[in-house]
Amino acid sequence: MLEDRPWLPWPVAAIGGGLAAVLAGTLVLGAVALIIWIGAPTLPFNDVISVIGRLWLLAHGGGLTAPGTAITLVPLGITAVMVLFSFSLSAFALTQGVLARADALSAGALRRLVLLTSLQFVIGYAAGALLITVLLGDGLGPAMIGAVAVAAGGSLIGAGWSAGYRLAGPSWLRGAVTGAGVALLSLVILAATALGVAVVQGEARIAALETSLGLDTSGAVVWAFTCLAYLPTMLGWTASWLLGAGFSVGDGSVVAPWVTQLGLLPSVPVFGALPPAGVANLEPWLASGLIVGGLAGVVAVRIAGGGIGAAIGSGALAGGLAGGAFVGWAWLSRGGLGVQRFAAVGPLWPEMLIGLGILVGAAILAAVITWFVSVRGASAR
Repeated sequence: MLEDRPWLPWPVAAIGGGLAAVLAGTLVLGAVALIIWIGAPTLPFNDVISVIGRLWLLAHGGGLTAPGTAITLVPLGITAVMVLFSFSLSAFALTQGVLARADALSAGALRRLVLLTSLQFVIGYAAGALLITVLLGDGLGPAMIGAVAVAAGGSLIGAGWSAGYRLAGPSWLRGAVTGAGVALLSLVILAATALGVAVVQGEARIAALETSLGLDTSGAVVWAFTCLAYLPTMLGWTASWLLGAGFSVGDGSVVAPWVTQLGLLPSVPVFGALPPAGVANLEPWLASGLIVGGLAGVVAVRIAGGGIGAAIGSGALAGGLAGGAFVGWAWLSRGGLGVQRFAAVGPLWPEMLIGLGILVGAAILAAVITWFVSVRGASAR
């Protein structure tokens, strides 16, 4: 049967998949650069190509420098798209590897195939990243490390998913992982809600900043793309705010539910959503951390079962996994929007560890309560 034959040789599909993921990302950015060029036709074509490459590197942790400024704040939306490309293309490469083998694969052989597919994919992706850095005249730096991390994470998950690997293990582990996943999803929803409320309340200030920029049609399209690219980053800031860590928008500034200290801000419209200095009564938003951590503990115990020790352990692990993911997300949302005053913006460190503690504590408390309620319910029955 034709569908039982590989379309491409396995190494070509794996290594070529890494290169194709890099190319797909540059094509997406190229569409945005084309809009910029249409709005500014006098801009040299070489500069347009350079913008594409530097935006791609920025999405992988590299800096974007310009005269008098340097941007290191990562557009995590573009990074997420690159992970999605890696997931899809590595899954396809794994399928080609399986079809190229006449006999059924043993469990060990399948694991090796997944690892080798991911390794070859990373080689192709890193080669594409290296080519971009060489063409731009940049040295090997954080962008190469970020490229390897994106390719490795996306390709391992994609190849493993294509191989049929799903969440397994003892019930306490499955409960903890599932609880952490539910907690992270709820944190994203709450962060999006809080950000939406802030945008609505600051609509007048945002509109005034957008008007001051004097954006034409192409500029408005580029600005909309920029907002989408930085949406996961902004959600990371909001999540840090919800969990009590807060964030900074420059030296001497702090934005948290209990305090807002703002200095001179860059003319970025989204900063119109920041609460004005002196605004109070925002502390109820801190209940978000208890809700997120509580969900992690409840889900973990419902799946794990067992005694009180298992409930506490599963709840603590669920909260720890969710908290660790939050800290990683918040850390990746840090960066710079310029030099000197705005060289460091984003969630505060080590304050973001407060969020980790809240999630773990709430998860353990919710796990214990859920266990006692289930035991009492069983006794009554």
